[in-house]
Amino acid sequence: MKHTILFLIATILAVKGYSQTEEAIAIKILNETIKKDPKNSELLYLRGVFFSESKQCDSAVIYFTAALKYLKAQINKSVFRDEKLVDSLDIIYNRAYCYDLLNSIEKCVSDYRYLQSVKPADFMYSIAVARLYIKHKEFLKAQSEIDSLKYFLENERGLVYQSILFYEQEKYEDGLAAVNVALSKYPNSIEGLVTKVKILGKLKRDEEACNTIKDAKLKVTLEYFGGERGYQRDFVEEIEQLRAKYCK
Repeated sequence: MKHTILFLIATILAVKGYSQTEEAIAIKILNETIKKDPKNSELLYLRGVFFSESKQCDSAVIYFTAALKYLKAQINKSVFRDEKLVDSLDIIYNRAYCYDLLNSIEKCVSDYRYLQSVKPADFMYSIAVARLYIKHKEFLKAQSEIDSLKYFLENERGLVYQSILFYEQEKYEDGLAAVNVALSKYPNSIEGLVTKVKILGKLKRDEEACNTIKDAKLKVTLEYFGGERGYQRDFVEEIEQLRAKYCK
């Protein structure tokens, strides 16, 4: 029975466009299952994911933290995966995402730093920290984080985030030069194209902005986002807003 419950929930999460009714049923089943097994890390993590998906991050953080607490003590074999329990790094990454939405800067950075300590070669955590600092206008810290990525400077996200930093600092000519470098190496970069549109808009170059956003719309595939539908959905919405603004 437990296998069936978790398979149902996982399937609903994985399928694009699941209905609110299906989601409500899955959450009800999950809540009832957690009452019977309140220290099951996988169930707690999954409940946190549902809260996170609906941007109820206060509740999500509570469940993610509980999932971490009981993970080490959970000795039974995973019922959600074939061979291992839910990865603690997955839990911490999702919790960091929620701390970001909750504007809990120190806690968010702390989680990303822990992930960095476990995977020092993974530059994406530095990108996440840089993005957080840019969001909160802590530009010196953001630049320091981007500078720390010099080893990965040819990476798409590192290049694009330098242009995003310039944009947020209102250094639009510098931002345009930086994003053009990024797009010369990664012409399919959705984040780069969206950033270029914003910069062109600030420079009153609306026709170029329109052409660029049309290009972005053609390239915003699920494959580009590694199958992460929520991430893709956010960009699709932003692209539509920018298209309406500049393609009149």
